[in-house]
Amino acid sequence: MKRKERPSLRAWGKKNWLFAAGLLLYLLTRFIQLDKFPIFFFTDEAVQTMSAVDLIARGFRDSAGRLFPVYFENGGQFNLSLSVYLQLLPALLPRSVWLTRGVCALVTLAVPLSVGLALRDYFKARAWWLAPVLIAAVPAWFLHSRTAFETSLGAAMYSLFLYFYLGYRLKNRKLLPLVLLFGALAFYSYSPLQLVVVLSGAALLIADWRYHLQNKRILLLGLLILALAALPYALFRINHPDALARHLTQLQSYWVSGASLPAKAGAYLRNYLRGLDPRYWFFPNEVDLIRHQMKGMGHYPLLSLPLVLLGLVQTARGVREPEKRTILIVLLAAPSGAALVGPAITRLLVMIVPLSYLALLGTESILVLPRPEGFVRKLLPAAFCGVWALSSLFITWDALRNGPTWFENYGMYGLQWGGQTLFDEVSEYQRENPDKEVILSPNWANGTDVVARFFLGDPLPITVGDIAPYTLYQLPLDNQKVFVMTPEEFEWLPKTGKFTDVEVLKVLNYPNGKPGFYFVSLRYVDGIEAIFAAEQAERRQPKSAVVELLGQQVQVEYSPLDINDIYQAFDGDQATLIRGFEANPLIITLEFPQAVSLSRVSALLGNAASRLEVELSPAGGVETLRYSAETNGSAQVRPLSIEFDEAVSITALRVSLLNVNEGEPAHVHLWELILE
Repeated sequence: MKRKERPSLRAWGKKNWLFAAGLLLYLLTRFIQLDKFPIFFFTDEAVQTMSAVDLIARGFRDSAGRLFPVYFENGGQFNLSLSVYLQLLPALLPRSVWLTRGVCALVTLAVPLSVGLALRDYFKARAWWLAPVLIAAVPAWFLHSRTAFETSLGAAMYSLFLYFYLGYRLKNRKLLPLVLLFGALAFYSYSPLQLVVVLSGAALLIADWRYHLQNKRILLLGLLILALAALPYALFRINHPDALARHLTQLQSYWVSGASLPAKAGAYLRNYLRGLDPRYWFFPNEVDLIRHQMKGMGHYPLLSLPLVLLGLVQTARGVREPEKRTILIVLLAAPSGAALVGPAITRLLVMIVPLSYLALLGTESILVLPRPEGFVRKLLPAAFCGVWALSSLFITWDALRNGPTWFENYGMYGLQWGGQTLFDEVSEYQRENPDKEVILSPNWANGTDVVARFFLGDPLPITVGDIAPYTLYQLPLDNQKVFVMTPEEFEWLPKTGKFTDVEVLKVLNYPNGKPGFYFVSLRYVDGIEAIFAAEQAERRQPKSAVVELLGQQVQVEYSPLDINDIYQAFDGDQATLIRGFEANPLIITLEFPQAVSLSRVSALLGNAASRLEVELSPAGGVETLRYSAETNGSAQVRPLSIEFDEAVSITALRVSLLNVNEGEPAHVHLWELILE
């Protein structure tokens, strides 16, 4: 019997091997010293794993008891979803930066894989195998694919959505469920991608409508899957109807401002066009935060600009071809989500996908030219491969060697450096000084409590807080307390005049060698009681101002504030708030030059259990009228109203807002005081 021959390795094909080698290079440049660059590791990464930890601890329910929630809260907004479920395995293992980032880095392999295979199978491109080598050399993708940010995860899912759509449109209708699956995963990966996915889907539905209608059974199946995919989002919007507006408000989007609709449309168009601007993509810029930049580099390689332009010309000429039309559609859809707020590479990272298609199609247009011929023509693919491979290795070397000192703003408004290095130092200090209470400043990064949980576990063996409360109130203070503070806090300390015997126990330097964190012990100066008493008496004095209200210039007296100005309680903008400095209740008194008629007083409040009390001084010297109302805590901003039996003509109004379950000092939040 004749023995069946095994296919030889050579039979797999040279281009397949080159493609595999390119994928290996891509993975190498993602994983080498993954925990060392980017040099930051802060809440936007740690929160993914810690949300997964909390999800497991609650039996896969959210804080409201809902099983398998779709969205998770992060910094007061619901903007986490698929990324949390992706971190379930790291959540079960000993936590590490390498593991949290590594899971995401592995998922990003979907981009070069899907782009390369799509070029091979649906564009019949000779240069398809160059995809991973080119994408490995994209600076913005290099940086963000080495993080646990959900933006790179969203771009990876969108890339798969595009790949399977091309397959559905050009090869096999039965791929439609996969198109919708990865479209849904992209939608649930990253909030700015929601609009991108919806617009892409709508545009592809319209552009290829004849093709979709040719098989009614597949189309109906697709509509059913689409409805099921949309159901979790619909339920989320029912349960959290104001979540989207709150998210845009926190991002300071013009879309929720009081501007007119034409002004908003104009701002949207300007932001949209900035997302397509070659100057933003191919040249270094100062638009993005420094922690999202590769110093001296554009977001996309400058050498590829001619190739992208060539690819754009090719796709525009072939717009009647479904595959090229699809690339143009996703190119035009990609900046749509970011335009709601403003250009930023995190919101625009999905542009890497269509740009890579265009660059590789531009490369293809050069390789198929009739000239040059012979040996030179054969060298061209190798030349492109060599340039991109060397570029990817160079940016990896540069980032690992020079990245820590590219930028020297390591604090809150810069790189937010600390992470593993800082918490290793804190842990070491605690082991050496088990009797000390460590108080770590949160002022070097966002969400430092989440980062502390990631590295130190639950319950936290340290206190997250700063020295500021000790300068306002006489709190217990002895040499057992050790404050870990930033350079700015350390420099400010002597200016308070309240501390003595300041001793620096340890200094952790920034990567540039300058002091980054001080471990400090101290005590109060003698006679501190009298200093605090005098300051508190001064703070209790009400402030005064004049605001325009009900058509009058109204005199206002109010408890001191520490966020915003009193007029913002009456500006009609429910997105702005005022916050009392320490008074509980927060008291606001209004004196009207001319009597006004009131039938209701409403206060737009935050999540604390609250009591609203009003005192009305009727016109004509009638006895003061008093009313009160109370509400339990809530996860949402909501109104608390007092409605009178009949309209009352008054000359003065005193409003008292109390956080019921807090003493004093306390921060009372008020979004709006509405008089009707």
